[in-house]
Amino acid sequence: MDTRHSFVLPKPPIPPASIAPLLASNSAPEGLEERIARAHIAELEKHADFLDNTHKSILSPLRRLPNELLAEIFTMVIRDTLRFDNNVPRPWSQPPWTLARVCRRWTAVALGTSSLWSRVLLHLNLIGLGEGAVTMTQLLHQRSGSAPLMVSIHDDCDKETRGVLNLAFTHCERWKHVRLSGLFLAPMTPLISEISTVRERLPALTTLRIHAELKDAEDSLAEFRDIFAITPNLTAIDAWFQHRDGFLLQPPFEFPWRQLTTLSISFARSEQALPIFPQLSTIVNLRVQLKWAGVSPTQSPIILPHLRMLELYSQRGLDSPTSPPLLSCLTSPLLRHLAVHNEAEKDAVLNFLKRSECELKSFHFFHSFAISPGDAVALIGEMLWVRDVKIGYFNSPADPPPESITEAIYSHWLNHRNPLKVKSGTSRLSVCIADNNHPPIDPEINSDMQTNGMFVEILRDVWEFDSLVDATFEV
Repeated sequence: MDTRHSFVLPKPPIPPASIAPLLASNSAPEGLEERIARAHIAELEKHADFLDNTHKSILSPLRRLPNELLAEIFTMVIRDTLRFDNNVPRPWSQPPWTLARVCRRWTAVALGTSSLWSRVLLHLNLIGLGEGAVTMTQLLHQRSGSAPLMVSIHDDCDKETRGVLNLAFTHCERWKHVRLSGLFLAPMTPLISEISTVRERLPALTTLRIHAELKDAEDSLAEFRDIFAITPNLTAIDAWFQHRDGFLLQPPFEFPWRQLTTLSISFARSEQALPIFPQLSTIVNLRVQLKWAGVSPTQSPIILPHLRMLELYSQRGLDSPTSPPLLSCLTSPLLRHLAVHNEAEKDAVLNFLKRSECELKSFHFFHSFAISPGDAVALIGEMLWVRDVKIGYFNSPADPPPESITEAIYSHWLNHRNPLKVKSGTSRLSVCIADNNHPPIDPEINSDMQTNGMFVEILRDVWEFDSLVDATFEV
């Protein structure tokens, strides 16, 4: 059995020079010319047979794969290639549709593997709203059998969508992961009417992501507010709502807060979020996005006992210079990752860490105009357990430190790092800085940093930095 994974294929035979005139002529070859032509044709046929046999030998191991293993490979292909973002190609140009068109065996395996068809992607602008879209949606639900469904609905068009949506929502009892995006929610839209039908019909739902635009903050969606309130297995939510002017709004829905472990959510103001925080008794990962981030000076402290990841983002910063940041009223003793986005100054961060007595492993702050490079050095100097630091671009302070912020961090870290970790060889610090004006790092200093366990990356593109930070939080 040939077990090679690659082959060196010979080049096709070169026609003899005497054949060239024949190729440009309509005259039939005779005598010696005919024998030469037939010999060359025989060589070409032999070469074609060799190519055919070679390709068969390559495919032979694949043909011997058991159907069960082939189905597992198909599942991995779909998991790694099927996209659920807003820039997707048309669904039928992706697996599993393409896998079912290769050969009869692949068709049989694909059709017999219900989990391959359990990802229902409805990008309504792409699939259209005619009979083809309805047929495609019907086939997905039929072929997926009773498998739990991963559903993604992206609806940024104003056309009538009720037929496709009605079919998708009919099977909501099987929904396990749901993504609703590109939505405009108002009382009379087809989507909100269909969403209302899932009330108390989501027994399998574990993950919900809903990104939508609301007409205004006072939109009359009160009758739909409890749609997702009874979802016994829901543990992860990403709910992001904004006004058409781009500013964040609070969710128009109630969620089962007490059972959540992961939550990413938007609010217009901190006071809208504060009543919810005491209910997050099991929360582990929390991201809060706010238009305004200030709280009342008399706000009672809130303890999040199981929280390990906290990310706070603010579009406009604090309500007023006298408003304490949201971080000032929180305590998280098990916190390991903290990200601050234009929400808190140095003292608020330090007080939070001292109050929580947590062993922070990673700290990210960006767009943080309230924190100067000097503050950054002081902050990191207080975080002896931190191993990963990401620093966004600053507001060009009037008196920057005499040395680069990287070298300042290194000097402070080198003198204050945990001696037990130094002795055991586990003292490490990864620093990523986004700053167009950051001076080049001296090669000798950089080499010395790496020798002592500090690794630095300088990004000139702030968008690249934002993407890097966003990737740390997934719902």
